[in-house]
Amino acid sequence: MSALKHAAVRKSVLLALDFDKTLTVADTFNAIASVAKHKHPNKRDFRWFTDKYMEDYAQHESHWSPIIHKHAENKSVTRSLMGQYLESLRQVENASLERIRDYKILAGVSRLELYNSGRQALFQPGVADVINYFLRVPNCHVCVISVNWSTDFIQGALDANGVSNQPPISVYCNDLKFSKRTGLSTGTMYPRLVVASDKVAVLETQREVLASRYDSKPRLVYAGDSLTDLPALLSADVGLFVGQNDHVAKWCKLLDVEFSKPRFDENDKTLHHLLGWGSAIDIIENS
Repeated sequence: MSALKHAAVRKSVLLALDFDKTLTVADTFNAIASVAKHKHPNKRDFRWFTDKYMEDYAQHESHWSPIIHKHAENKSVTRSLMGQYLESLRQVENASLERIRDYKILAGVSRLELYNSGRQALFQPGVADVINYFLRVPNCHVCVISVNWSTDFIQGALDANGVSNQPPISVYCNDLKFSKRTGLSTGTMYPRLVVASDKVAVLETQREVLASRYDSKPRLVYAGDSLTDLPALLSADVGLFVGQNDHVAKWCKLLDVEFSKPRFDENDKTLHHLLGWGSAIDIIENS
């Protein structure tokens, strides 16, 4: 019996996964926007919203870059500083969501259309095999935690890429509001997950739920690819940094976090750099 299966007999496991560029090959936000584009041909192109977001982000970075640089020179970068920096992005993200709401570029879309669009998203090689493997492990609970805009889109992607729905995978993300009369999206959104701390909050809530069920907190495994994922990656017993995001690598260096090295002052929590999903099962079971 594997190390994880031994552990699962004694303790539950929570396997939490980011979505875009962690499970998928590419970001999918543009794909979601494209669902509604044919219904609103005269509305602004999604590129305009992306450009506006990048303008806000550049202004944000111009304020924070000197602060982070100064702390880096003084070797005084802390997780608290990282938390402040990431939390300050809430204003940038909310402004973007407000533009999308005000211009209603996602209005008039059905859940089925979003689901079918999600079915076009491609997962990275080996992702479905890893998820399905852990769905079969006793007391292992799998969920997706994402800043994506649609539960239906994510569910479509999971189904189309061969992920089992037994047991069902919980999906926590932002979601569009739908008219009870027409069943179509209104163009506004429930902004549940906007910045890194929102992801950590969902993780902690799910851990507490499982702790009440099993009388102890579950072993937490989290996989993510971006800086928005880093606080969750560091809070996990086993963190899986997927891909080659330079911002994540930079902050790990600033925080003196080494890949694949247990952090003894944090109960041996370990962050691994996952270059391909083929090694994920062995890493999770042997960490």
